[in-house]
Amino acid sequence: MKTGLVLAICGLGCVAGLDTPSVLLKQAADSLLQAPFMQHLQQYDVNQGLSRIEIPSPEDLIIRRLQGELAKRVDDNWQSLNEPQRWAIMETKDPDKQILKSFEKIKMKATDLEKEIDVEAMENVLNNLSLPTEDMVTWVRYWDDLRKKVGQIAQLYNYFRGYIEKPEAANENTLKDFATSVTQSSVQDRSLQNMLDMFHYTVCPTETPAKPLFPYLHSLTSKAGQHLCSMNQSPHQLVYNLYNIIALTEIKGYAMLQFSYMMLRIYEKGNFSVESDAAKEKFEQQATEKMNSIKLVLPTMSREFMRCDPPKHKQGETYLEITKLLQGYIENEVDMNDRMTCKSTCSAYTFAESKSCYKDLFCAKQPKCNGRIFDCQFFHADAWVCMAGDGDKRRYDWVEYEDGTLLGDKGTCVNKIKVDSWWRWIFWHCSYCLCKCDEVTEDSDRFWSLQPAQADTSTNKIVTGVRFVKRGKIVYPQIEQATAMPEGGIDETTRTWVEPQPIPYTDVRNLTKNTGSVFTMSYEQRAMDMDTLTAPEGHVLTGVKLRNIGGHLNLEIQVTPMEFTAGNVVSDRSTWIANDNTPATDKPRTLVPIIMPDVPTKFSGLNTVDTTTDQFIQFDASSAHKDVSQTTVPFIDAQPVAPQPATWLAGAGLYHKGRVGFGGFVGFKVSTYDFSRHLIPDSKERPVLRYEFVKAEDA
Repeated sequence: MKTGLVLAICGLGCVAGLDTPSVLLKQAADSLLQAPFMQHLQQYDVNQGLSRIEIPSPEDLIIRRLQGELAKRVDDNWQSLNEPQRWAIMETKDPDKQILKSFEKIKMKATDLEKEIDVEAMENVLNNLSLPTEDMVTWVRYWDDLRKKVGQIAQLYNYFRGYIEKPEAANENTLKDFATSVTQSSVQDRSLQNMLDMFHYTVCPTETPAKPLFPYLHSLTSKAGQHLCSMNQSPHQLVYNLYNIIALTEIKGYAMLQFSYMMLRIYEKGNFSVESDAAKEKFEQQATEKMNSIKLVLPTMSREFMRCDPPKHKQGETYLEITKLLQGYIENEVDMNDRMTCKSTCSAYTFAESKSCYKDLFCAKQPKCNGRIFDCQFFHADAWVCMAGDGDKRRYDWVEYEDGTLLGDKGTCVNKIKVDSWWRWIFWHCSYCLCKCDEVTEDSDRFWSLQPAQADTSTNKIVTGVRFVKRGKIVYPQIEQATAMPEGGIDETTRTWVEPQPIPYTDVRNLTKNTGSVFTMSYEQRAMDMDTLTAPEGHVLTGVKLRNIGGHLNLEIQVTPMEFTAGNVVSDRSTWIANDNTPATDKPRTLVPIIMPDVPTKFSGLNTVDTTTDQFIQFDASSAHKDVSQTTVPFIDAQPVAPQPATWLAGAGLYHKGRVGFGGFVGFKVSTYDFSRHLIPDSKERPVLRYEFVKAEDA
């Protein structure tokens, strides 16, 4: 076991340091002088292409470097106060102001980290977790207590930050009063060290009945499941950002505590070296416990993010439709065979074409199916058929048979036609069948772009969001791109949706021939594969595209190695990955049937995800009973899937959500980057903290 870092793991709670020497962070910082950066790289094969990525280390994360820089700053300041020669120099330059200025860089980096995390948005998410009532009551009580403790420290820090920003306005009495109130409050609970202790015990309690923060959140998010889509970020991203706020609060408190001891020393109120050393040891121990607590749960937190159902469905905005792929079509069997006979039953016509229009009966009163006819079925001989007012989308609104069978939702009807089957001689019944028409027409939108949607990696752009859009008759995958910043950061000001390259066409027949760029759905080719694709370690998402594999629409993603600490895209090492499994492979895909589906937007509740990797769904007509098979389902979720705040993405996928009896939606989901790999990885090398060394008297 590594010297100076003997740890005891308490269940899924915090990891307490049994022997954590006070020099831990100082030693780590000092090692910078010998090894400012880790140069080791690990290599592995990705689709037969060799990629190089950085080995993760604790100093990858800004919060760890901030801890190290603060530890070094505090040590250096105390050396300036304790060493006679350095004190003689400092004493001539307003030592209290010099000490105050030395914390400027810490303050600036803390501010930058808060902006990157978007603290207000994160707090709003945690205030409104979608949880069962009992869990919500407990969580609200716990969260309010934690926020109160963070607020107490933040209130003091606001004063401290003001002194740093305007040191000339902070006179001796002001700084002395601040230092005294922080360290020697008449009310024990109001001393800063006590605040930090209580804050730590809330996050990492020592008593078993209490709830450690990160394992508790892990438990809650596991219960909430897929309805955590309301968080606008993955549970992994949320908990990681929360850890940064927790650790940053601790850094602020420790900085103020050490500053106060230094002021009291300068103003000759005592030596305070013992108190400073005790505070340092506590800080190091508590910071280590929090780090190990988050490390235990973060790798198991879900990194998936998808969109919840919108408050109100809006076609073209929140969802898209494939139209008239397979549509209910009433045809008499006499018109579906060359000999114009009635010797079969409707169910015998699993595949047919419209051959004639016998005596200009009902067939002459509706648009002919000029394509292929499938899956015919018989309900009853005679019916009233309500022709749809919007012929571009539907053929019929409802059908009511004389035996009372009703197909669709009966309402008022402007154009109602009586349709009667008949007997030919005494033996043959010429029945009207309800079939499915597969006809490529100008009002049938059944086309998918197979062109890639890629970020401009040459300018350090990566994918930060995905969605489906429809341009004309074609559905395209669209990406949002933004400039990557170090350590998982994104330049929010650069986030833009990249318009798909339009596929030119003159008519639908022209589209069906463009098999290289367009996937045309039909009765035989209407499946979409459900998969979650994840990038290898150290890679991010830089592109998405659809492909045709065995008649199935299948997702591919482009992944690219990243230099984590620099935030640079290694653009010449991009590769495409996918799941090649089909229903015929050794590990076959399985069909997830959509049973008796009604129009998806008629469902007023919450849809739930019902597919996993290695499954597929088929686009089909809606239920004959519920909708006369007039609507193609499922619909396509068109909401942008882009976490807020933006972060690196490490994967994407397709899924179906719905409820039994409704068509549901297919949509994109994304996976956020795995930050847990940068949390104290198991390594024999001592962590290296990167920082700029500045002596207090030069600050």
